Amino acid sequence: MDMHFEGVVFQTHAAELARRLARPFPPYAVLDVRPAADFAQGHIPGARSVTVEQIRRGLPAGVAPGAEVIVVGEGPEDSMARATTKALRRAGCRRIVELPGGMSEWRAVGGALEQGAAQAA
Repeated sequence: MDMHFEGVVFQTHAAELARRLARPFPPYAVLDVRPAADFAQGHIPGARSVTVEQIRRGLPAGVAPGAEVIVVGEGPEDSMARATTKALRRAGCRRIVELPGGMSEWRAVGGALEQGAAQAA
């Protein structure tokens, strides 16, 4: 990872995230910050359902501070996604990528969906 970009918040698009899901290196985690009911109805494959309150208590189990974390909300005006990004920075996360179009953009481009409730940590 390029040290010049430590602590920078990046943004990406659904097509790039879909490409990234096919390549698990370097390590990354997709965090879905929508309500649990919305997550259960359909989420990005491999995503983890989290709340900003959980992030404020620390990084989720299995997410190292050096891992890339992709934050997904519902859409462009999702304030919970930005609040989660800020909480991740305070928790020590150094590489955060937001999907500014959120699940709205993901569905619009025909991104794959998984269904089911979040697993307990």
